[in-house]
Amino acid sequence: MKSQTTARIRVTVALAVGCLLAGCGANPPEPTPAPPPPPPSTAGPDPALVSWAGGYCGAVKDMRLIVYSMAKGYDIQTAADLPKAEESLKKLDTALTAAITGLEKLPKIAQDADELAAGELAFYRKLHGKATEFRTLLPRGGVEYAKAALNLSGADLVTHVPAVKTGDVPGLDQAMKADKACELVG
Repeated sequence: MKSQTTARIRVTVALAVGCLLAGCGANPPEPTPAPPPPPPSTAGPDPALVSWAGGYCGAVKDMRLIVYSMAKGYDIQTAADLPKAEESLKKLDTALTAAITGLEKLPKIAQDADELAAGELAFYRKLHGKATEFRTLLPRGGVEYAKAALNLSGADLVTHVPAVKTGDVPGLDQAMKADKACELVG
């Protein structure tokens, strides 16, 4: 009887070990494949907005960089330096005229974009008025006047923040990335 009981135990243990090993060796269930990502949008930015962005960027890009090429107030030390001030104010006047003309040509496209253009146009017109006045008075104003004119013009350009940021105009950032003229404007 003892041998039968021992045999039964051995058979039971062998079956249990076999079941355990069979369970461990089984392949885990395959995970459900994730759905494929959606295809990239081929629509791209609105062509009318890309065209508008190109016109906007073409109008303002020189204004973003002109401050770096203008003479600074500290560059004007004597009356002999006044031609540098005159040349810088002339360059500013020319760039402002081009920016104003470009902004005036932009078609009405969307409220936020139109507000962006109108705000920039107002700023450039105001600065153009100052630059014209500075150029008119420069010959009589002398060195100190030239320094002040350059410092004020430069400060206006550097501290200017558009009333509407380009990122706040729906679709404009994408449209600007699609137009080469916008590489230096943001």
